[in-house]
Amino acid sequence: MAKTDDRPLDVGLAALRGNDEASVIEWWKQRLALIAAIPVETARAGAMVPQIRELSRLPAAERRRLTKAQMQAFVQLPRDQQELIFVARKTGRSIDPELLASDDAVLKALSGEVAGIDDMLLRTRG
Repeated sequence: MAKTDDRPLDVGLAALRGNDEASVIEWWKQRLALIAAIPVETARAGAMVPQIRELSRLPAAERRRLTKAQMQAFVQLPRDQQELIFVARKTGRSIDPELLASDDAVLKALSGEVAGIDDMLLRTRG
């Protein structure tokens, strides 16, 4: 029988479970800024997909909470960094379309709670 590897894909993200909202938002701001600083579009997308994968492994309520904090952090980023995240997310859709579709579903559920989600969904559709 094959072993399954249950280690987190994104250790930093996995460590956020149970943290307060303010610290989670601050963590996301730092993470998103780091991703935006990656100079190559495909590498930025490659950095985003594992964190979305890690979110998808969490229980629904925790995934929703952390995704909401991610979007709250995203809207606080400078516009140029937001643009790079938009493009990375759009590129990520070609890496794992089903994963991004599942993340879109979580974002749609949060649509009325965080400004910018509808814009994110519209701008990253390919």
